[in-house]
Amino acid sequence: MSETPPLPDRRAPGWRNKLLDAWEILQYQVFRRLPIDLGPRLAAPGIVAYIKRERPWVVERARANLKRHRPWASEAQIEAWVETFLDNIGRYVGETASVGRYWDAGRIELPDPERAKAIRQRGGVLALCLHTGNWEVMLEGLKAVGMSAACAPIEWETRGQTWIINDLRRRNGLRYLSMDHGGVRAAYKEVKEDGLLAIFVDEAREGKLMAPLFGRPPHAEGNLAVAAKLARRSGCTIVLCYVTRLPEQRFRVTFSDVIEMPKEPKGLLEDVAFLNSVIEPVILEHLEQWFWLDDSF
Repeated sequence: MSETPPLPDRRAPGWRNKLLDAWEILQYQVFRRLPIDLGPRLAAPGIVAYIKRERPWVVERARANLKRHRPWASEAQIEAWVETFLDNIGRYVGETASVGRYWDAGRIELPDPERAKAIRQRGGVLALCLHTGNWEVMLEGLKAVGMSAACAPIEWETRGQTWIINDLRRRNGLRYLSMDHGGVRAAYKEVKEDGLLAIFVDEAREGKLMAPLFGRPPHAEGNLAVAAKLARRSGCTIVLCYVTRLPEQRFRVTFSDVIEMPKEPKGLLEDVAFLNSVIEPVILEHLEQWFWLDDSF
């Protein structure tokens, strides 16, 4: 596979980056006002063409990882899944501005909402979230069952993208924790005082996949370890939350049954391995809708 060439630093100060950030934010504001089907229809072809032209290694790595995880598939099936993966990214860009409107438009399926409400009534909840489908739609599913989540903020590739994601998440009820020791205490307080803490436990850092493990030994870095520590320390309720894309611009928001940690703790790495066993099968089932499919591991 091709090595990833150094990319321009889109967060560096300078007029070019400022203008590009302003353009991204302007597009977002325009897309917010478009019909919900029009945004992804306009955005997806351009995003897919850009990836193929400017970032071919994304396509190569996605193809290689699909072959690794689905060795039984034909070349035609692999290529179809690569196109689905790219289309999912393109649609995500065009859809994100409309998050907050899909539930009222009848575009979200929420299997067994009463189960989700019953889980919420148990007290503090730790939601293990995944980057599948359009994961931002998860916020609408949470609101539909009366949940409001807290989460750590993230930094995207550009300042414009970071502003956009922060804006849409706040508008849809997400509460941000601080990125310091106070944030760790706030996360613990959230699950101890009947709140809901969302942690995206599938993650990549600088192109290196942290989780799922996919056969690698468990490690104490990353959000799986953070989730394991919080779960043990707080004794909170744990669930898995993820979004899958359905035909015709629809989504399914899934809340799992309660996940019970092993009764006898054997150490952090054992707990990480256990949580990995929860998230990995779901990601393998929905590989072509998974945002981190092109990352190395």
